[in-house]
Amino acid sequence: MMQRTAGGFDVIATFLSLASFGAGWVMWLMLGLAFVLSVLILERFYLFTKTRVDAPSIGRALVEHLEQGELERARELVARGLAMEERIVADGLSAWQRGPRAVEQIMKSSLERERQRFDRSLAYMGTVGSNAPFVGLLGTVIGIVLSFQRLAQNPKGGMAVVGPGLAEALVSTAVGLLVAIPAVVAFNYFKGTLAKRIGNVEFLSGILLSQLKDESR
Repeated sequence: MMQRTAGGFDVIATFLSLASFGAGWVMWLMLGLAFVLSVLILERFYLFTKTRVDAPSIGRALVEHLEQGELERARELVARGLAMEERIVADGLSAWQRGPRAVEQIMKSSLERERQRFDRSLAYMGTVGSNAPFVGLLGTVIGIVLSFQRLAQNPKGGMAVVGPGLAEALVSTAVGLLVAIPAVVAFNYFKGTLAKRIGNVEFLSGILLSQLKDESR
């Protein structure tokens, strides 16, 4: 006997009516997710590549300029930079005359701003990477249900009836994996790169604060 909800709707019948639309809409959904994912990966890759810098070289140059009292040259070193490290150091140097505490607070605030700038769209990649296989599995389940419905309508058909439907259903799972794998790889790559950039910021922040404290003694 079929179970009904409190509202009187037959859950199984409702699912079957939705399944009657086929698994095609699932494929289109995953293709849409894949398209958006591709655009975001390219955009993030361009940003991360364009803003790559040599943090140790910047650190050495900052130490040299600040030890010689060349504050303006230190500012010029990072003034036009697009990288996270350069923008945060530039913000810190802009408050140089206000003392170590002001510089530290400004750089912390700048770090949060830059973190949001580089972290944008990564949540989408993580969500697609973790859920695309399940979306593909939904398409597979729908395809299997439809195959068995056809078999029930034509019991003597055997594999000739259910075979094409099962093959089509399994394609949904494969497409889900094909969408999920690049999403997970991109998500892990960008997250790892962002962690390295934040480490560079902490390294350069330590240089600025140590130099400023030495000057204030």
